[in-house]
Amino acid sequence: MEIPQLKPSDRSREYDSYSDELRSEVVKGWLFDGLPHRTLDREVLGLDSAVSKGYQSMGILHFLGMKREFQGLFNGASFSEAIQHLQKDHQDFSAIIKYIDPTKKTAGNGTLESLIKTEESEIKKAQNDSSENRLKRIAAAKKNPERIRVYSYTYKRNPDIVAEALARASGKCERCKNKAPFVRASDNSPYLEVHHVKSLVNGGEDSLENVMAICPNCHREMHFGTIA
Repeated sequence: MEIPQLKPSDRSREYDSYSDELRSEVVKGWLFDGLPHRTLDREVLGLDSAVSKGYQSMGILHFLGMKREFQGLFNGASFSEAIQHLQKDHQDFSAIIKYIDPTKKTAGNGTLESLIKTEESEIKKAQNDSSENRLKRIAAAKKNPERIRVYSYTYKRNPDIVAEALARASGKCERCKNKAPFVRASDNSPYLEVHHVKSLVNGGEDSLENVMAICPNCHREMHFGTIA
């Protein structure tokens, strides 16, 4: 098999904006499935391809040196077969092999819950540090945060219970008894949030007896305040 010439770009903005896991999916989608840039933006990076126009995945691939000649190059081949071809070539494909080697775990996998816990731990650590050290890290940090993919499960709630709880509240928070703080832009209805008194994850029922329609302030306090 003849391997095309790598033509790496100096522009790293798109490459730096995504996790190793997402880069890996872009590389595999390009080399093995021959997916066009717009499809990669939409299906892998989760973007509106009508807006991004495929430039994000294109930027990732171009930084690694893969232009049009690499699209679908390994269609029908296994990862191990592709790696063998790349390793035999005179060019250095190590930066690309790491994204298609199934034995190498790429960063970025995780659940939303683990991400939140990690972030909370890091915030606590930053709060315990000095302002001087925080400002130094801020000055050296990237302005555009890395985009990662997380996996999470949620519950399919009964829409009738949500609607009935909001109707029962009649525009007033069922906890603090104050009026809803604003109206929804979508339908001009009072903005309240339906909260499960005993959370679903802890075995609470999705029932009218276990929900309250409350204002956003009370809702945050219920989850993060001292009464949580």
